[in-house]
Amino acid sequence: MKPVTTGSSWLSGISLEVRCLCVISFISAVGFGIQSPAIPVFGQSLGVGSSMVGLIIAAFPMARLLMAWPSGALSNLWGEYRLLCAGLLIMALTSIAAGFSQSAEQLLLFRGLCGVGSVLYSVSAMSLLLRTTAQEQRGKATGLFMGAYYIGTVAGPAIGSLFVDLSVRLPFFIYGTGAGLAGLVALVLLRDQRHPHSAKRELSQPPTRLRAALKLRAYRAALTSNFAIGFAVYGVRVSVLPLFLLVVLQQPSKWIGIGLTIGALAQTLVLPKAGQYVDKWGVKKPLLLGLSLVLASFLIIQFGHALPAYLLGMACMGLGTAFCTTSAAVAAGDAANGRGGTVISTYQMSADFGMVAGPILIGLLAEHYSYDLALAATTTLLLLAVLTALAIPKTTNKAKPHNAME
Repeated sequence: MKPVTTGSSWLSGISLEVRCLCVISFISAVGFGIQSPAIPVFGQSLGVGSSMVGLIIAAFPMARLLMAWPSGALSNLWGEYRLLCAGLLIMALTSIAAGFSQSAEQLLLFRGLCGVGSVLYSVSAMSLLLRTTAQEQRGKATGLFMGAYYIGTVAGPAIGSLFVDLSVRLPFFIYGTGAGLAGLVALVLLRDQRHPHSAKRELSQPPTRLRAALKLRAYRAALTSNFAIGFAVYGVRVSVLPLFLLVVLQQPSKWIGIGLTIGALAQTLVLPKAGQYVDKWGVKKPLLLGLSLVLASFLIIQFGHALPAYLLGMACMGLGTAFCTTSAAVAAGDAANGRGGTVISTYQMSADFGMVAGPILIGLLAEHYSYDLALAATTTLLLLAVLTALAIPKTTNKAKPHNAME
C-alpha cells in the first residue's frame, strides 16, 4: 500500500499500515496497563503468597522470551498479517480466560499463554512496520509506533487502578476486549497484507538470515543496546531503583510512581522527534546519544544521592531510552532488509532477556553487597553498550542497508 500523504508534519509519508499499527499498539498498551495493577491483588485473593504472585507476573515476560525466536520463524512462514491477527486473538481469549480463573495455577497458565500471544503480535507488528516503510522513514515510523505504545502504558495503570476497587477480575475482561478490538482493526484495515509474498518486491528481497545479520556491526550494536536497555531501564529501573529510593534515600513510596511517570512522559514526548533524527543522522549518533544519556542517568542517581537527583536521573533515562529504542530498531530493520523474521525476533528477544536478567542479578548484588555495587554493575553494562555503538561505521540512514552496516 502506498504511503498516505497529508499536511501533518508527523504523519506525512507514513503509510496506512503504520497508522493502523499505531492504533493497535495504543489499544493493546492501554489494556495491558489496565490489567497490571490487578494482578497482585487478584493473586492474593486466590490465597497465594508473594512468591506465587511474583511467578504469575514473571510468566508473561518469560513466555515472550521463550517464544521470541520461534515467532520470527513463524513470521517468515505464515506472513505478518496472519501472525499479527493470531497473536491478538490469543491475547484476547487468554485474558478473558484469566479473568475467570478459579486458582492461581489457572491464572499462571493463562498469563503465560497471553505472553505467547503478545510476542506473536509484537514481532509481526514490527516486521510489518519495517516492510511497509521506506528506509528513509523508518525512524519516524518507529518513533510514532513506540510513542503510541508508551502513551498507552502511561494511561493504562491510572485507569486500571480505578477498576481494581470494583472487581479484580474486571481489568482482565477489559484487556481481553481491547485486544479483541485491536484484532478486529487489524483484520479489516490490514487485509491487503494477506498475501504480501506475491509482490515482486517480496520475491526480490527474501528474509535476511540471522547469521548474515550478525556479521553487521550495527546489528550487533542494536542487540547489545536492546539488551542493556531491557536490563537497565525495563528491569533495574522498576525493581532495584525503587528500593534504592526507599532504603538508601529513605523517601516516601509515592515518589516511586512519580519518578516512573516523569521518565515515561519524557520518553513518550521525545520518541516521535527521536525517530526523525534517526532518519536524518543515521543510527550511530542517536544510539550513542541515547546510551550516553541512560548511562548518565544512573551516575546522576548514584552520586547525586538525593531526591532531586533521582527525579532528574529518571527524566534523563526516559530521554535516552527514546533515542536508543528508535535507533536500535532501525538498525535491526536495515539489517533485515526491511523484512522481519528471526532477525527482528532475536532483536526483541535481547530486550526480554535483559528484562528477566536485570532484576535478578542486580537485585542479588543489592541485597547481598550494596546498592552502590549494584548500580556500578549496571553502568558498566551500559558502558559496554556505548563501546559497541562506537564501532558502527559513520553513515547516514539513507545509505543502502548492507553497505551502511558492514
